Amino acid sequence: MQISDAEWQVMKIIWMQGEQTSTDLIKVLEKRFSWSKSTIQTLLARLVEKECLTREKQGKSFIYSALLTQEDSKKLLVKDIKDKVCSRRMKQLLANLIKECDFTLADLEGLEEVISKKKASAVTEVRCNCM
Repeated sequence: MQISDAEWQVMKIIWMQGEQTSTDLIKVLEKRFSWSKSTIQTLLARLVEKECLTREKQGKSFIYSALLTQEDSKKLLVKDIKDKVCSRRMKQLLANLIKECDFTLADLEGLEEVISKKKASAVTEVRCNCM
């Protein structure tokens, strides 16, 4: 499933705020991104079509809530990155993410634990996935 950058922004707001009326979403998204009402409605319709959101009529508005969980969205992002980045360049990508992002000491210790466990299944050579 492909989710556009704009659709990710909509999902992030619904994950953070919980279910939202179309009116509330339009207000937030118009202010934050200067998107038109019709653009926002199109994004919401696409997310419903992709089964990322559910829409329920309530009075004159619709109530939107997430069907796609944040956990499932992480899996989609990981798959997308694995499909787009050469396997041999993954180390560089991860190093850049670590350098560019903010982490607590506990976060970094958690990453060290993941790396330590991964060492048990380390391969001798990373095969290119580009061809």
